[in-house]
Amino acid sequence: MRARHICAVLGIAAAAGAVVFTQSLVATNDAQAVAIAERLIKAVPVDADARTVQLQLDFRPDGRVLQGPPMMAFAATRPGLDGALVTKALFAQRRVKNLPAIGEELTLVGRKGAYRVKLAGYLDWERPARGYPNMFLPPSAVAEIDEEWQDFKPVSAEELSPMFLSDAGRNMDRAKPLLLWAAALTALCLLVNTLFLTIESRRMEIATLRILGMTRGGVAKMIVREALALVAAGLALGIGGAITALFAYVACDAETFPAGAAIGMKGVIAVMAVAPVVAVFGALFALKPAFAVRPLEAASGRAPRKRQLGMIIAFACGFGAFVAVETWGTSLTKPFIPSPEWPDAIVSILPGGVSSFDIEHLRNLKGVKRIGELQPLQVNISPLEELKGFGGGGGRGGRGPMKQYRNALLLASAWLPDFKFSQGDRESAEKALAEGDNCVITEMMARARKLNVGDELVLDAGRGLIIPLKVVGVVDLNWHMVTSRALVRGMNRMPVNTDGPVFVSFDTLAACDARPQDFVKMTHVWLDYEPEFLVANGVFPSGRIVEREIVEALGGAWSEDSEGEIRGNTVRLHSRDEIADGTLAHGSDLVGAMARVPFIFVAVISLGFVAMLVASFESRRREFAVLRAVGATRFQLAKVLIGEALGVAVVGVALGLALGAPLGWLCTTGTRAAMANWGLPATFVVPMLIIAKGAFFSIVFALAVAIPASLAIVRRSTRR
Repeated sequence: MRARHICAVLGIAAAAGAVVFTQSLVATNDAQAVAIAERLIKAVPVDADARTVQLQLDFRPDGRVLQGPPMMAFAATRPGLDGALVTKALFAQRRVKNLPAIGEELTLVGRKGAYRVKLAGYLDWERPARGYPNMFLPPSAVAEIDEEWQDFKPVSAEELSPMFLSDAGRNMDRAKPLLLWAAALTALCLLVNTLFLTIESRRMEIATLRILGMTRGGVAKMIVREALALVAAGLALGIGGAITALFAYVACDAETFPAGAAIGMKGVIAVMAVAPVVAVFGALFALKPAFAVRPLEAASGRAPRKRQLGMIIAFACGFGAFVAVETWGTSLTKPFIPSPEWPDAIVSILPGGVSSFDIEHLRNLKGVKRIGELQPLQVNISPLEELKGFGGGGGRGGRGPMKQYRNALLLASAWLPDFKFSQGDRESAEKALAEGDNCVITEMMARARKLNVGDELVLDAGRGLIIPLKVVGVVDLNWHMVTSRALVRGMNRMPVNTDGPVFVSFDTLAACDARPQDFVKMTHVWLDYEPEFLVANGVFPSGRIVEREIVEALGGAWSEDSEGEIRGNTVRLHSRDEIADGTLAHGSDLVGAMARVPFIFVAVISLGFVAMLVASFESRRREFAVLRAVGATRFQLAKVLIGEALGVAVVGVALGLALGAPLGWLCTTGTRAAMANWGLPATFVVPMLIIAKGAFFSIVFALAVAIPASLAIVRRSTRR
C-alpha cells in the first residue's frame, strides 16, 4: 500500500478510535457506579437513627477565600466522637490538596448562625456524593448547632449510584458533538488529501482509461471505491485498536474498575454512521479534479504536479477548530469578568449580619479609602413570570416546594461607584436616587426588559404591594461573578438566578422589604482601597489585612447570645480582582479541556504531510536527480521538502485563524441564546496569545512529521 493510503488509513483510524475510546472509557467509569456506592456505604457507615443537617464550610486554603459555589458539609450524628470526623471527599469537591490538620477548628455556616467544631480525624474516602454524609458530629451537636436537623433516610447502593456517574461523562455528553465533528472533519480532510494525491499520481492512467472508453461514471466509481475502502479499513483499525486499548487500560488497574470494561456502543454506532458520510463527501470533493483529466493527457510525459491544496485545507480545518473553541470560550467568559468600575472588594458578614451602628466602627480602617453598607434584597418583577431551570424550584430548610419568579436584586448603598453610564449621568442619577423611588439598572437588564431612562421597572413586593421604580440611569456593568461569589444573591430563600442588580436608596429598599425593620441587619459592605496601600501590599495581602481589621473592629466574629451559646458570623472579603482571576482560570480549565479535542486531531492531520511529501518528491524527481548529480547532499534535498511542509503549515494556520474566529463567534451567539442569563452582552474576543501558542505547537507537529519523513524519502530514493 502506498504512503498516501497508509497515512489516510492511520488518520481515519486515529479519529474513529479517539471517539470510541473516550466514549467507552466514560461508559466504563459509569459502569463502576453501583460497586463504588457499595464501597462508600461500607467505608462510611451511617447509623439508622442519625440526625443530619447541611451547612456551608468556610474553609480557606492558604488563607484565600474559595472562589465558586460554597463547599457544603452534610453532617450526620455518630455516638462516641469528640469533635468532627470528616471524609476526604468533603474537601475533594473543590479539589483541595492541603487538608487542615487534626485538632484545627472548622467553621460551619447555617441559616441561623456560624459554628465552630474541632477536627477529630479523617475517613479515607475521596469520592464526593451529594446527599450522603461527609462529616460526622457527636449527638450533642444537635443542641449546639441551632439549625433544622432532619432524620437520616438510608439509601441503597442503587439509589446512591447516580452520584458516581462521572463528571467526565457529563462533560463528554456536552463535548460529544465537538468530538464527533472534529473526528469526522479530520477523517474527511485526510481522505480528500489522499484522493487528490491519488488522482494526480494516476493522471496518465486515468487519461488512458478514458481513451479506452471509460466514462465519467466509471471514473466516479473508481474514486468512490477507493474512498470507501480507505474509510472501511481505517474504521475497522480504529474501533479494534480503541477496544483493545480500553481492555488493556482497565486490566492494568483492576482495583479502580471492579466491574470491568464497558464498550461505549453510542460511540461505535456514531462512528459507523458517520463513516459512510465521510467517504461520500470525500469522493464528491475529489470528483472535480478527477473529471478534469482529459484523454489527450495520456500522450503527455509530464511528471505529476505538486498537490498542496488538500493538505492546506486539512491543516486549516484542524487548526480552525482549535481557534473556534478558544474564541467561543473566551467570548463567552468575558461577560462574567467583573467590570473594573466595581469597588475593590465586597465583604460579607453572614449569616446574621450586624447593626448599622456596628458598621460605623469600620469608617477608619487602615488602607481603605471608602467603605459603605451594601444592603441586598431580591424582589420579584411584576407581572410575575415563573422562573424555569436552575434556581427555579423547591423550598429549602424543610419547607415545601414554592414557585420562584423572575426578580431584581436591589442593592442599597450610601454611594454609587464610578460606573460607566450608557444612559443618563452619575450626578443626576445620585440626586434622583436620594429624592424618591428611582433606580439605576444595568445594560443587561435594560436589554432583557426593554427599558430605557424614564421607563418604569415594576416590582411585586408581596402583600399586594406593587412598587414602580423610575429608571434614572443605565450602566455598562458585568456583575454576575461579584454577586454570586460574595453570596449577595440567593439570600432569604430566594433563587440564585436574578435579572441583575438594581441600585436604589435605603428608603426605597425598606419600602420593598416585608421583614420588620428591627430584624433587618447589615450583611454586606463594599470598599475601595487607598491606591498606595494596594500597590504596597498587592491584592491578596491587602484583602487579608483589611479582613482582619474588620473582624477586630466588630469585636470579633464570635460572641455569646442570650443563652450563653457561642455563635456568630463569618467575615469574608471578596476581592474583585481575585474573582476576575478565578473566573478566567475556571474558563481556561473548561475551554482547555474542550480545545484539546481539535488540537489532538491537528496532530493526527499532520500525518498527511507524509503523503504530500512523497507526492512532492515524485513530481520533482528529475529536479532532485540533477541537484544530486551536481553535488547536493541528502540533507540539502530534505531541506527543500521540509521548507515546503513548513510553508503549507504556515498557510494552513493563517487560513485556520481566518475561518475559526468567525465560526467561534457564531457558536458563542448560539450558546448565549440558550443560556438563562437574560440580557447577557455579546462580546467578541479572539485570545491571540493562546492562539499564538496553539499555532506554534501546530507547526511543531507538522515539522515533527515532516523532518523524519523528508529524510527517509530522500535517503530511500537516492539509495535506489
